Amino acid sequence: MPFNDPDPEDPSVLIGIGLPAGPEAVREMAYAFAEEFAAHGFDEERLLSLFRQPFYAGAHGALKVLGEAQIQIIVRESVATWGGW
Repeated sequence: MPFNDPDPEDPSVLIGIGLPAGPEAVREMAYAFAEEFAAHGFDEERLLSLFRQPFYAGAHGALKVLGEAQIQIIVRESVATWGGW
């Protein structure tokens, strides 16, 4: 088998699939991102800038789906709960 040709029988081959999800699932994902980074010491401004950067595809995608106002609410709640640790 060639080096770059994955063996379909290999159980350690990374396989990704997409799952359908609505806005509520995206909201939960946004909370997960915001809580994680708030717990690591990010303040509101730094956390919002993370959501605005296309490099962070998951967080940026949540911003596109939910909008700036909803992301600001999520970030504010997350920093209030998890910030300052």
